[in-house]
Amino acid sequence: MEQQNTDRNEDPGRKTSLSLRQIVILITLSGTYLLTEMIYGWSAVLPKLEEDTSKFVVTKDDVSWLASLTFMLVTILSPAAGILAERFGPRRVLVIAMFPVSGFWLLQAFSPYLWVLYLGRALIAASATVVLTVVNPLIAELYPARIRGLASVSPEILGCIGMLSSYLLAYFLSWDAATAVSAAPFVPLSFMLLLVPESPYWLVRKKKIDAAERSLRLFLGRDGNVAEELQAIRNTTTDQQCEVKNQIKELRKRHNVIPVTLMLILFMLRELGGRGPVFSYTVYMFRKAGVQLDAFYCTVFVGVARLASTCVSACTLDLVGRKPLLVATVVICAVSEGVAGAFLFLEVEGAAWVPLAAVIVFVIGYGIGPGPILWVYLGELLPTPVRAVGAAISTFGCFFTYFIVNIMFLKMLSFLGLGLTLLVFAGANLAIAPIVIFFIPETIGRTLQDMEKAFILKRERQGQDNPTFEMDIISSNANRAHTL
Repeated sequence: MEQQNTDRNEDPGRKTSLSLRQIVILITLSGTYLLTEMIYGWSAVLPKLEEDTSKFVVTKDDVSWLASLTFMLVTILSPAAGILAERFGPRRVLVIAMFPVSGFWLLQAFSPYLWVLYLGRALIAASATVVLTVVNPLIAELYPARIRGLASVSPEILGCIGMLSSYLLAYFLSWDAATAVSAAPFVPLSFMLLLVPESPYWLVRKKKIDAAERSLRLFLGRDGNVAEELQAIRNTTTDQQCEVKNQIKELRKRHNVIPVTLMLILFMLRELGGRGPVFSYTVYMFRKAGVQLDAFYCTVFVGVARLASTCVSACTLDLVGRKPLLVATVVICAVSEGVAGAFLFLEVEGAAWVPLAAVIVFVIGYGIGPGPILWVYLGELLPTPVRAVGAAISTFGCFFTYFIVNIMFLKMLSFLGLGLTLLVFAGANLAIAPIVIFFIPETIGRTLQDMEKAFILKRERQGQDNPTFEMDIISSNANRAHTL
């Protein structure tokens, strides 16, 4: 069966283009990431909000909480999002979560009191939690392996556009006008989500075989081999997996808990690497570093650099492979932070340009590697029996760490200084490289059915005593995928 899946996936004569429907669905699902990244980008208005006392007074502590509250709530709500997605269906939960988003933005923009602004941030966090927990696994389950890298990076591209737009709005408009305009894209997007089919994997787990077939037929069109795809899904999916308690039981199996644990560690290290402060406190960092250019202008540079680098990642991910890109870019991120940290710590004169250059290099490295690739892995590495629970656990760890780093960042600046803080971030990024090299298999061109076997022990497969991971079916050599 394993060879059949591989051959089916790598058949060079197989149709490789996407239909118009598949492109529209991908753009729609990816568009939901406008929300998550516009939440980051909204933090760029905080200096203007702090200066505006016409409605209410915002303190430094309020700035920290407003930048971090959303992601604290993502941490708390992500397990519930995973449970709801498994109970009612990922697509249905996503639609329900996205429809009130425009109202949440307007609530923040026109809030007469500070506590109403906090409430708006809290409500929008609930919608963002569903997006972060559901979208990447849903894309991985809908799109074939030959273009899954591009498909899985598409949310990051749309997210980068959202972040850049937030930076531009913060640069040109007052904080409340920028917040109100942020509501605009989510009205049409909410209705477009009604075109997205439900996950066929979830429908099979719910014993809704006819509905799964209709979903595949809607997505693949008349030219798609619906029967073959449906059989492949049924071979790795059981109805026992539809209950969350059964998925938790599945976590006791080593070949399920290992990829979930690895994803959790990678996400936490990425956040400890300073992703949150770079994107949420950009203006404050440039002011602290003494960059002579306007801090808001530099922030727009950051948004452009991230968008461009994420587009590069989308174009190369299915050609070069996930592992080499991720290892190379986390090293680049670590070196850029280390150089900037050393210059600031040693107080080198005449080097005010170094922090700006280092941040741009970090953003480029992040946009190509750890930004999109970890979300790609979230859909590819997590086995079907624990995909919903595993995604919720990984999202929880990611944003718990993000919240801690973000809420402590201004205090770290006061206690350690920006130089030492950046050196700490560099060490966390560097720690990702050996984990990827030694423990993460290459996933380029592999079907989800192949990935089910990636972490099974040899002794489980062959009855042997050797506990070495059976990675042979997923070669780390990206050349295997060049036949696609």
